[in-house]
Amino acid sequence: MPASSRCLSWRATRSVVVLLAVFISLSAEAGARTLGWVERALLLPDRISIKAKLDTGARTSSLHAVDIEAITVDGEHRVRFRVPLASRADDTDSDRDLLFERPVVRETLIKDHVAAPAPRYVVILDLCIGGLTFTTPVTLTDRSRFNYPLLLGRSALQGRVLVDAARTFTARRSCKSPLS
Repeated sequence: MPASSRCLSWRATRSVVVLLAVFISLSAEAGARTLGWVERALLLPDRISIKAKLDTGARTSSLHAVDIEAITVDGEHRVRFRVPLASRADDTDSDRDLLFERPVVRETLIKDHVAAPAPRYVVILDLCIGGLTFTTPVTLTDRSRFNYPLLLGRSALQGRVLVDAARTFTARRSCKSPLS
């Protein structure tokens, strides 16, 4: 066999080994699925569909919420809030909005690119995206100026989802129980 053929064969073998190593390392992400940077998520248990931006640049997840009201129920610090389901900002039909009451996990200061850090409540939500059902903490804030009412940050995505920045709306809509 000529030396050039052996060299080409070795290069091809090396490329296959490298590709296999990359595949194995990606598969090693426990249960991780590849989704686009924008997907539809379901708010559980009501299974309400909402657009979500998968943002690996953000650590914390946030949900568009209005009428946020801190309350105390049987000595427990809780928060009531409304999640508008209107698709347009000028749609004021609040009959379709979701009403929530959740225990406050903590309060946090979130940095803003243009304003001073703002305090936010953190609550736990059950979500499903791409067939994955899980529980994750989210901050509550007015996201009406943004295109997507739900932002999923690294903490929610880690170990579950790989994000393909070139794709959108790739997730299947089925969700299985129980929560994981």
